Amino acid sequence: MTEAVSITRARPILGDLARRVATTREPIVPTDHGRAIVTIVPMSPGCADDPGGRPEEAAGTAPTG
Repeated sequence: MTEAVSITRARPILGDLARRVATTREPIVPTDHGRAIVTIVPMSPGCADDPGGRPEEAAGTAPTG
């Protein structure tokens, strides 16, 4: 079940919320005055080492220049 949390409450505990999503695989929806503004979802398996969709960056072999 998706949990909603006010953005004011989420701000100081964002790291904790992100870890909870990664562990439970359940999304969390921060809200602003009761309106959903974003969804925090777990990354797909295998994507955790890929910072931006470019495998060469994750492996430390990005071209320089």
